[in-house]
Amino acid sequence: MQGLIATGYGFSNLHKSFHRTGFKPKTVKKGTVCCLRKTWPLLSASLFSTGFLLGPLIDVLHSRVNLVVYQTGAIDIGPLHSNIFVPPLLGLFYCSVGLLQLVTDEKLSPNAPQQVTANKAAASLVVLLLFIELSAEMYKAGVPDNVEAYILFAVAEAAWLLLDGTRLGFGLACFVGLACPLAEIPLMQFFNLWYYPQANIQVFGQGLVTWTIICYFVYTPFLINLARWLRGVVAAYLAQETSP
Repeated sequence: MQGLIATGYGFSNLHKSFHRTGFKPKTVKKGTVCCLRKTWPLLSASLFSTGFLLGPLIDVLHSRVNLVVYQTGAIDIGPLHSNIFVPPLLGLFYCSVGLLQLVTDEKLSPNAPQQVTANKAAASLVVLLLFIELSAEMYKAGVPDNVEAYILFAVAEAAWLLLDGTRLGFGLACFVGLACPLAEIPLMQFFNLWYYPQANIQVFGQGLVTWTIICYFVYTPFLINLARWLRGVVAAYLAQETSP
């Protein structure tokens, strides 16, 4: 719960910092917001740094109940557990999924929401935190994996409808939900970064927890809204910089 409070507080400060510095995003033209050719370097850096800083704070909600146990590069601070490789890996995760969504918006869904308010991005973060906390508490309480999966699946569907509700968003969430657990396998097998002590499925000789797929699914709507919000902020910042 301490990690939950710290994460929400950090995102709130990030939002407020724009106002303290005197930066106020302007409403920009749709074409300016959609074009990634000029904004992708700053967008990539923003997404990566957000994942680098925010991602580990969310990750400790699971590691504190020993859902995952870190090995090589482990960092233990009281009940909080992490790994020196987690921040850059989560930065890459945020950047990859965020840019993929923005490219999808531009190429396949031009009528998708081009700007997301900070309030919606913050609400997406709160929903994600509550979902991760729910999964951690059920795991800690010893809820059977199949029961936890059913409950999380129902909550995940509601979260998707509330935060996104589009077929493309659903497709991306399904892709992320399947791809990310598979991407963990070489990290565990070849680099011994972590393992799941109560894994309930074996994939290529590595143990995974099946319902983590649903956690990645719910992570995606947050990253969609975060990327769209940052796109508006970056486009407005560049517009101010180039204006006479």
